[in-house]
Amino acid sequence: MPTTQNSSINALYQSLCAQQDALSAAIQSTTNPALAKTLSTENYEIMHRIILAQNLLFQQDSAELKQCVTDVSNASGKIQSCLAGIQKASDIINTISDFLVLVDKAIDLAKTLAPMAA
Repeated sequence: MPTTQNSSINALYQSLCAQQDALSAAIQSTTNPALAKTLSTENYEIMHRIILAQNLLFQQDSAELKQCVTDVSNASGKIQSCLAGIQKASDIINTISDFLVLVDKAIDLAKTLAPMAA
């Protein structure tokens, strides 16, 4: 196991933290209870992945993992745009679901890079 943090997983972690902050801000600013509940549920999903990423910070890296994290980074802007112009709860659910598919792919790949997984 590496003795320094994996830069790819750290970037994934930072991206997730930024999304969690954005969702928290959106929850605080909404006056729509149904939307607040949806945002809170999605925020929980993000927080769950933050914990998973934290647990993987010292895993091995790979070119494939770096690409997965790049894909996550590229998708993260869509959440910011969606939150800025949110019209329906389904918009944020779909956008975050698409983002989390990429996050989960990166997390699952990082798990396989563990020394004991080989």
